[in-house]
Amino acid sequence: MNKSYFKRVHDRTPTRFWVNNPTLEQAKLAIEAGAIGCTTNPSFVSKLLVDSKEKELVRRTVDLLLPYESDDSIVAAKVQQMMIGRLADLFLPLFEASGGVEGLVTIQGDPYREADASAIIEEGLENSKVAKNVCIKIPVTTWGIEAIETMVKHDIPTMATEVMGLSQMISISEAYKKASEDSGFAPPFWVTHITGILDDHFKRVIKEQNLTIDPELLKYAGLSIAKTQYKLFKERKYPGTMIGGGARKLEDFTELVGADMHITINWAGTADKLIELDKDVASRIDFNLNQEQIDRLSRELPDYDRALQVDGMTVDEYFDYGGVELFRSSFQKGWDELLAYIGKRRKAYEAKN
Repeated sequence: MNKSYFKRVHDRTPTRFWVNNPTLEQAKLAIEAGAIGCTTNPSFVSKLLVDSKEKELVRRTVDLLLPYESDDSIVAAKVQQMMIGRLADLFLPLFEASGGVEGLVTIQGDPYREADASAIIEEGLENSKVAKNVCIKIPVTTWGIEAIETMVKHDIPTMATEVMGLSQMISISEAYKKASEDSGFAPPFWVTHITGILDDHFKRVIKEQNLTIDPELLKYAGLSIAKTQYKLFKERKYPGTMIGGGARKLEDFTELVGADMHITINWAGTADKLIELDKDVASRIDFNLNQEQIDRLSRELPDYDRALQVDGMTVDEYFDYGGVELFRSSFQKGWDELLAYIGKRRKAYEAKN
């Protein structure tokens, strides 16, 4: 029997597949298809609310917590921990069989607390107790860098997220190196590049400014930065593994195949589609836009140039960079939906009691 797409990718290249924000059933399918890890973000539980089976479990979990906790934000955090704990259990055999190299599941805290290093650290330390194969996901901002350094010093696996530009990758890679050297710990570490969300930001700028840019060129804007980031990451021999995220199209996986990196994608609409299409495995990591195309994007989209240049942003600019802001706002929307659901369940509980 011929192997499925992702298993062929794993056999023929160093590229590895992770699944993003899955239901439990999707996670099982992903593992069967070859997924070696699982990412979640603060909108994870809100996405479960659109699945009838998962929504019922979320409801029962919320209702069990309400009598003991008056703060809806704490209820939200605990529900998230419990839902991610189920995924961690599912990936645990892979974690144990690989000696802790595979089978990790990420968890990211309250998106409204991202400008408070002490809060991120507190959440990270607490979330690390959920399961031994949990990886703490933290944005690369002024406060997030400090928090990741602290996780390293506690020997806790981390994923540096919301990375849109080369300057962010350099900042967090250097910070990890120093924290590792100072502490003597080198826990598993991933550095993202959020390809599709960055493209969404560029599209937003183009619409707001009424710009005209070739759609085919724009299609590869975020990917061109990802490929440049990967090349620099490898040239500088930074610790850890680069991971692609924020995928919005099939190319956000297929164009990175061949790289010694991991890529996380949604099951529905992306992973399942790639399995269905069952295309040949082709190494595409070394194929990038030509210099003329890159120069054009740099001229017409200043935020593209800021992301592309190694000194394109200072550390205190990361938090407000448009792509980072857009990603964070999507997490806040998901968190708000969860809080609204908890508020609705609390009213029902109080009406009965």
